Amino acid sequence: MRLIKSKVKALLVNCGIIKRMPTEQPHKYSSFSPYSPLELLSEPELLSLMRHEAHRIEKSMYNDIFESKHGYYLEKAKRLDCIFDVFESRALYETEPTVLWAKEIREAFSDLESSFIAPNSKKSKGFDQSKLTEFVSQIKDRRSVRVWADKQLDKSEWLSVADSMIDCARWSPCSGNRQPWRFKVITEYHDKMLLEKLKEEHCISAPLLIFIGMDRRVYGSLSNKDYETALFVDAGAAIMNMIVGANQAGLGTCWNHFGKDLIESREVNKIAYSNFSKELKIEDHIEPVAILAVGLPKYIPPTPARMTIESLKM
Repeated sequence: MRLIKSKVKALLVNCGIIKRMPTEQPHKYSSFSPYSPLELLSEPELLSLMRHEAHRIEKSMYNDIFESKHGYYLEKAKRLDCIFDVFESRALYETEPTVLWAKEIREAFSDLESSFIAPNSKKSKGFDQSKLTEFVSQIKDRRSVRVWADKQLDKSEWLSVADSMIDCARWSPCSGNRQPWRFKVITEYHDKMLLEKLKEEHCISAPLLIFIGMDRRVYGSLSNKDYETALFVDAGAAIMNMIVGANQAGLGTCWNHFGKDLIESREVNKIAYSNFSKELKIEDHIEPVAILAVGLPKYIPPTPARMTIESLKM
């Protein structure tokens, strides 16, 4: 059976149905199918690949496999060099923070422990149960708000709030350090009304809306697969950071589902999203996930009961 599978796979490779990593200078190609030459990738794809490769090199030290798989990680280091060359040829990203970070890892490759990890690490805070208890108390106060106060912040203040919330999002964990989140800040009434057929009144009437989408291109060979669940996990982590930050500042938020299952459930939804994405210049490779409604709450709604801790344990 194994021999048959091997022959079938070889046949599919020869027919071009399955792509195989080139054996000659593989570091000049992306590390995922269809193994495209690096110079053919877009800037977002190159940046994501760069971050992912640098992240894997660094992570190998924590998992104590760097030395035993040195050749594997050396290929990734060479791929970083090629990506940096592409950026230089395009006169791009001389001061971009994640490029500088990746270059620091590449330059420290021969001695990561003492040249990168030790000088950039911080001392552990130490355990404090009271801090955890305090956080639980704070998070209990968070409610989904759907009724907004009459008096709200002005537009410039809301734009500042949006930037701070996006700042919260960009420090959330994400798979492979891909940093795939993309945001559209919405404050204008006519832009909110594009959602009229898709979302409820509490969303459209919110002073500030933040569309959260994910750049599918940065997920490599899984970028066109509907089952790439890391995309939605990454989105959820970012959204929760935004909500917690807003709650700490006394703002109300409501996490509104805005996935393709909703968009494609009715023809009217498809048309509405097509108009929304066209007007707000949301490109096709952006996977819609959520719209976060933000505002000063008129009141904090009642707290719904939660299941007990014991009932949630398996």
